[in-house]
Amino acid sequence: MYRFCTILLLLLSSVSISQEGNISGLLAQAEDVLYSDPQEAIRIAEYISEKSDQPAELLQAAYLLTRGFYIEGKYNQALKIGMKFSEEELKSDLGTQIQLNILLSKLLKDLEINSLAVKYSDKAKNSLKADTDSDTQNWVTGKIIQYGLEKNQKDSLPDLDQFYSAKSKFNKITSSQIPFQIGNIDLDLAEMHLRESQLDSAEVYLSSAFRESKKEKSGNYLEMKTLIKYGEFLFLKNAHAAAIDTLNAAMLLAQKFSNLPEQNKVAQAISENYLALNNLEEFNNYNQRADEINTAVGDAENDAVNTAYNIFNRNETERFSLFRANARWHLLILGGILLLLLLFWGFTKLRYRARINQYRKFIGYLEKRKEPSKLPALPKIDTSKTLNIPKETEEQLLVKLEEFENSLDFINKEISLSRMALQFETNTKYLSELINAHKQKNFNTYINELRINYITDKLKNDPQYLQYKISYLAEESGFSSHSVFATIFKSVTGISPTTFIDILQNKQESPAA
Repeated sequence: MYRFCTILLLLLSSVSISQEGNISGLLAQAEDVLYSDPQEAIRIAEYISEKSDQPAELLQAAYLLTRGFYIEGKYNQALKIGMKFSEEELKSDLGTQIQLNILLSKLLKDLEINSLAVKYSDKAKNSLKADTDSDTQNWVTGKIIQYGLEKNQKDSLPDLDQFYSAKSKFNKITSSQIPFQIGNIDLDLAEMHLRESQLDSAEVYLSSAFRESKKEKSGNYLEMKTLIKYGEFLFLKNAHAAAIDTLNAAMLLAQKFSNLPEQNKVAQAISENYLALNNLEEFNNYNQRADEINTAVGDAENDAVNTAYNIFNRNETERFSLFRANARWHLLILGGILLLLLLFWGFTKLRYRARINQYRKFIGYLEKRKEPSKLPALPKIDTSKTLNIPKETEEQLLVKLEEFENSLDFINKEISLSRMALQFETNTKYLSELINAHKQKNFNTYINELRINYITDKLKNDPQYLQYKISYLAEESGFSSHSVFATIFKSVTGISPTTFIDILQNKQESPAA
């Protein structure tokens, strides 16, 4: 009998060890195909989630699922899985837990839910103190820098030095994921140089990103992102036919990944290239295609935002219920009352400070909008050494620019640097240099500020506009979506459109108004 039990125990142990080894192999297989075939990685991770009963394996499968859905642009599914397993707080696999929280923070930041994004990045940083693994330390530090997840970074883009710092952190790590991480930072660096029209420097980092993408299987996610960015580079070099070919290759990969946000970005870029080539038929085709995809993307992002808040509120409610069940009733009541009083006092104080700050920003914006005669004179700009534009041409373009600002052409959704250059009978290089030199801003910022100033004038001077929905105001001022309008509005005025309208309404209702 003793010998029989021993044999049975050995058999059960070997089955368990075999299954454990099989799961480990499947996790490695899913990791290997994640960036080239996320659907296959998702299938493997879902299988592991069904078959395994080991917390560490379930957490790793959840992290794979979250990344897979993120690569596919399915933010709703990514949040459902990721936020659920973030609550598990599995200390036996702290590294995966920390990486999951960083990814959730990035995803929430993409959805502009900055308050929750900060919570998850703080959660990762707090857990990092207990993790002594140097690779994890470097990975998390690099991601926090790259994604701008510090509290003081959430309203601004990282600069070049920060990206270099993040890249140096990843270079210290020995992992199969590192080419993908470094390639992503190369794309961030290329974006920074493209924004400043430093095309030679941008090309260097794009080439580096291409090299990193070749270290993964062909047709991977990094390759798609690099092709999209390279298409932007070719557009700025006026190589529009080559840009279209590059972007079509990116579109195939975006369709392979079923990633609607990236498909939308590619369709918009292709339409702009066809416009530059004056091929209006293809421009309209791709522009319409982008609008259709953008509608689906907007609906999906709204679902993801609702999911994030619902899960967070449910988790907070569950925590409170558990606390109430384990605490003594009289301490709970006393502590609850004290907490509510403190929260009410803190909320009132913070709200008062926030309101004062909003009024200051509102007044500051209006002060900047006053007539030039009431403002200090700006220093005269000597453009003779900075522009490669003939003086006569420069003066003609300045006249046209003033006429453009006094028209309503800037609220046309189809306005672009190339279209405006055609309208001004010049080239995009001259027009871009002129705007940078005389307006001290790039083309997109220039157009966006004209649109915001236009709609704020409407809000101030026509009370009927105060009753309109934000989506109507966005449409009226030439923006393609509610979210883009709200982001640009806040960057220009310092406050959100709803706060701006609320202040104007309060001024109207005030007896002193």
